[in-house]
Amino acid sequence: MTLPRAQGWHVDCLGLGVFSRARLLALPLLAITLLHVLPLGAELLEPDDLSTPRRAMATFVDAANRADWARALLVLGVRPSASAEKKERGTELAQELDYVLARSLSFHLDAVSDEPQGKPDDGADSETVANIRVTGRTVPVVLTRTKTQPERWVLSTGTLAAVPELYRAHGPSPLERFVPPALRVETFGLARWQWLGLPLAVMLAVLVAGLVVGLGARLAARLAAHTRVTWDDDLVVALRSPGRLLTGVVVFAVLAHLLSLPASAKLVCVRVAGTLGLTAVAWMVSRIVRLASDFVERRAIGATVNAAGAALRIGGIQTRVRVLRRIVNAVLAICAGAVILMQFEVVRSIGVSLLASAGVAGIVLGFAAQRTLGTLFAGIQLSITQPIRIGDEVQIEKEVGTIEEITLTYVVVRLWDERRLIVPMSRFLEQPFQNYTKVSSELQGTVVLNADFTLPVDALRAELARLLEIHRMWDRRVQAVHVTDAKNRTLEVRILVSAASGEALFNLRADLRERLAAWLVQFEGGKYLAH
Repeated sequence: MTLPRAQGWHVDCLGLGVFSRARLLALPLLAITLLHVLPLGAELLEPDDLSTPRRAMATFVDAANRADWARALLVLGVRPSASAEKKERGTELAQELDYVLARSLSFHLDAVSDEPQGKPDDGADSETVANIRVTGRTVPVVLTRTKTQPERWVLSTGTLAAVPELYRAHGPSPLERFVPPALRVETFGLARWQWLGLPLAVMLAVLVAGLVVGLGARLAARLAAHTRVTWDDDLVVALRSPGRLLTGVVVFAVLAHLLSLPASAKLVCVRVAGTLGLTAVAWMVSRIVRLASDFVERRAIGATVNAAGAALRIGGIQTRVRVLRRIVNAVLAICAGAVILMQFEVVRSIGVSLLASAGVAGIVLGFAAQRTLGTLFAGIQLSITQPIRIGDEVQIEKEVGTIEEITLTYVVVRLWDERRLIVPMSRFLEQPFQNYTKVSSELQGTVVLNADFTLPVDALRAELARLLEIHRMWDRRVQAVHVTDAKNRTLEVRILVSAASGEALFNLRADLRERLAAWLVQFEGGKYLAH
């Protein structure tokens, strides 16, 4: 009996990877995955050495790769002197077990003990080299140490009895059974039909995902159109793209399973599919968070639009919602990235070894994390205490402008001439600044004139009252004229007025300054001008 195989599937024995020639063109994600499945520095083991669990399994794998089933029978405990019937049955079991292990992600030769006594945790004279799922339970592949001299590690009788069940569960797929022999020729560790099947699986996954999600989105849009609310319509549109990606990943995973890929190639597909699947889920959650924040923002603004000081309250609501949304998205991105990287043992081992062996690296990482967390908590503090809000008028860095955007790391201030001043978040929390609209947008400002000592101040007051009465920028709260200083030849007159906002106050002051100066020139021939 000859079974379809993926020759050269385990790199620890051969020192080669199934995709070694393709790594130069691989994406970084694929490179990390290949590093995970292609451990460096594989040992060259002596043939027929069964003195340790690792050497016994290496002998079995190497013999199976060479189709040398007589050597493989040694690991099954079948001696050369055994009967022909027992050798034939042993060869069949060896082929079936080789096929199953070649496609098992739980078997890693470098994880098997190379000590003559095996791993103490697996019990005396016993070691589990793989755990394979079958119909809701796990079947271990176990090596046992013989008592005869010389001592050898061979597959246990329980494992050999379970091989037919494992092969029925993980044997060739229905698709593989109908593949012509010409397409079973292997190239770089994969059969020709598998090389053809992978791009076809990707294209079919894209087409199926587009069709399924497109039809589902149309049906959901029709159902949402019959409801009174609008958030469900937005939800259908928002989830379409991440849903297409997630569906495509699921379809590709199913199709890749039918290709009966060897373990190393299967691991690449699993890691890529897992990464894209986690990305799709994070993308979906981010879309939902955005919709929820927009819905809360609209409801809160709608509830306060007719209330007193609506502009300030709306700015506060926008600040809280948008800053918290950015915080949630940042935490979501960090968690998703951490989960994705946790798939790769190489990344985990490198990180652990760096932190364990280099105290300086740990200190640098601690400072970096402290700064990142400090920025994060600064954003939370700003959204709660709200020293600034979107729409506030502030004076900072000797510039006056309006708060346009608040992120987790910086604040955008729109200046009067349409420039944007980018200010670090820490600047608003650690250094003083002026907020003209912290409590109210109403402001007071002054206009200073210099005139002769003989100026009738009451006439100036009357002219000011006349101008303000018809001025649309004045909010009718404050108007006053005070003589604030008397110099050698002139009086300093300060005019105090009020307006509803900083921009209105600026325009009001400029207009009053111009009109009162013109009045002073014309009043009684300009005899009260300062000399």
